Amino acid sequence: MNKKLLAGVSLAAIAAASFWACGAGNINQMSGEDEVMLRLYALDPATGGPSSELVTLKNDALTSCKEDPGCYVQYQAYLNGDEPVDVNPDPIDDPNQGQQNQNQNQNPSSSASRDPFVIVEKPSSSSMIVVDPGDPSSSSMEIVSDTTFGTCAPEKATISKGESVKWKFSPNSKFAGFDPVEVAKSVYAWTTTGGVDDGTQKSTSSGNITYAASGQFGASVVVTYKGANYPITCSPLQVNGFPITCTCSVDGGDITDDAGVATWTASCTSQANITGYTWDGTDLGATAETYQHLFEKKGDTYTPKLSVANDDNTVQVVECPAVKATDSSLPDYLFTLEDAIQIPSKADQSLNVKSEGCMSIRGKWNNSGYNPTIKVLCDMSATSSPVSFTMTYGTKTYTKPGESWGFSNAGGEIAPLSNGPISIDNICVTFTGAETVTCYLQ
Repeated sequence: MNKKLLAGVSLAAIAAASFWACGAGNINQMSGEDEVMLRLYALDPATGGPSSELVTLKNDALTSCKEDPGCYVQYQAYLNGDEPVDVNPDPIDDPNQGQQNQNQNQNPSSSASRDPFVIVEKPSSSSMIVVDPGDPSSSSMEIVSDTTFGTCAPEKATISKGESVKWKFSPNSKFAGFDPVEVAKSVYAWTTTGGVDDGTQKSTSSGNITYAASGQFGASVVVTYKGANYPITCSPLQVNGFPITCTCSVDGGDITDDAGVATWTASCTSQANITGYTWDGTDLGATAETYQHLFEKKGDTYTPKLSVANDDNTVQVVECPAVKATDSSLPDYLFTLEDAIQIPSKADQSLNVKSEGCMSIRGKWNNSGYNPTIKVLCDMSATSSPVSFTMTYGTKTYTKPGESWGFSNAGGEIAPLSNGPISIDNICVTFTGAETVTCYLQ
């Protein structure tokens, strides 16, 4: 459907079935649906002024029209009187209406020829917006100085050999003196390399360019705007050849301040030869399948960026898992037993632990006649669904699915106690259903 500026928002204009098409297409007569929309958003019979629906809709209309340079060109021409409003030569109801509209068209700059509101129908949309040519704010635009006229990029940054893509220019609305009307009138000269153009260029976009070979390709456009030429270099397009399949795993371990190293390993296959592993922006060569990162402190999280290339010009971005630094010498949550002769009760000592938190038990056991196996248990009052819980300590794993209300006594035995110092670390929990769980010793 062509863009349409439906003018003549009055019952008389509706009777005359006036219409005006904007854009490069034929003038279209209003449909029955258009007339219904005009009647709905026309004058309020009670006040004689614009209806409340019209007032609400018109506020954002000019902004929407300015986003579409083609629409704005036609709208501006309409305001300036450069484009007459056509009418139906066969008026529907009033035989004199055609002559009245014809007289208006002979003087398009007069106020009589400019109806107070214009309904704008944008392409591929059934929604209508309304602009008010009489609103002083409608003709003003905020101008912010900027030296960049615009940018250019392919519709997709990466495609496969044999596929097609368009290159698109995007104007910078903050460019000093920016005028969307002039942008729409500008001449666009496109240059692309390495592909075959199907010749469907439409000003701000190139034609569909098909690439038979793999590799990295560029494009540029020269925009002639207000008589000056603005050359724009587009961001590159990556055309991949034989695909690369990769996995990335990590060995994080227990990361401390003096030995905080995590190691990632990539495993990749391709019909073509792997030529390079680029870790965090540096190509480390065809055999650099592993990568390490040194953490400085507990709590830091790191995810390396990896891309892998082969000799068929393919570049594959690979996702690697994140690692969070933990330090067993600085526990997240600490139970203390100082010269203890019995395990403290839940009322005496408990911890509110977040998911992925780890607990430690430190201190000294001082009861030679009693050597229990200490347990760590947790309770939850659920605030969401699903509810789940897992506790790990060394090779031990305790799980609890939980109920809709939560759970209690989730966890299990950790280690036996004997006289002397206590240092038990990395009792870790993960869960869903609440922000924290309440954990205690038993």
